[in-house]
Amino acid sequence: MGEQISIRIYRYDGEEEAAAVFSFFPEEEGNDDGGRDYLLPAGYTIDSAEGVPFVRGEAPCSLQSYNGLPMLVDEGKKRAFLLEREKKITRLREKAGLSRAQLAEALGATQLEVYRWEMYEEEPGTALLGRIARALGCRTEDLT
Repeated sequence: MGEQISIRIYRYDGEEEAAAVFSFFPEEEGNDDGGRDYLLPAGYTIDSAEGVPFVRGEAPCSLQSYNGLPMLVDEGKKRAFLLEREKKITRLREKAGLSRAQLAEALGATQLEVYRWEMYEEEPGTALLGRIARALGCRTEDLT
């Protein structure tokens, strides 16, 4: 299985109440979440037409909102995939050869806290991201 492709998707509020809109571009007025990196399912790639990116399976796919999360809809295959955030802390921790317990000890945190950061149950603040980056030997930007 090949490496999964990571794509940055921006979320902003749509016209209807409680309807999120997902896009490959930030919202013009700056009313987006700053973008998050998501993993494409195997067999899907990024393509573009006239400079506009889109996800392609056998045919172009669309992004829709499902319970406030991005969903990739492949009409050709009649399938939909709830996109998963790229688990950057997990990937970089494993690359550094650290266990969750070792990272927790280096940060003065608990394994549960590290797990919650890795699974996006809690988002570490900017200062903590800097400490995590130092412990993993990477840049803070690599974690966002």
